[in-house]
Amino acid sequence: MSIGELDLVVQLLSIENYAAGDAIIAEGESQAVIWIVVEGSCRVYKRTKDGGQRELAVIEALRTFGEMSFFHPAPHSATVRAETDVTVARFDRARFFSLVDLRSRAALKIAFNTVGVLSERLRMMDDWVCDNVENEERSGNSQEWGEFRSKLYSEWQF
Repeated sequence: MSIGELDLVVQLLSIENYAAGDAIIAEGESQAVIWIVVEGSCRVYKRTKDGGQRELAVIEALRTFGEMSFFHPAPHSATVRAETDVTVARFDRARFFSLVDLRSRAALKIAFNTVGVLSERLRMMDDWVCDNVENEERSGNSQEWGEFRSKLYSEWQF
């Protein structure tokens, strides 16, 4: 971004602080916000079918989370907790659309970079799913994975 674009975006951010262990977003709730970890680190957890939780990722400083619910209104797919004391910059959808309304190139650049982040995460998920499918095929349980893949790609609508 140019200095002017960056200045405009920074004016639209709000800064929040969380103590270690605090939930920043909760699975099942919905906030249309992208968070940027300014300082500290967070952990991402997903509920399991048996009521437990599984750690999915660690998010370090200068990384983001919340992108899926930001661009596609839906409940959060996971919980993000502060691992350490954390400072985050919060950018909500309404402020993003104020950039869109201004026809600011900053909005395009934010969207483009967010697509890159989501694409990289999807690429890693593809690798993970492929590894699991191979393991399931070896054990003879490939039908369920085949149905999942079919649904994943056939139910997307544009």
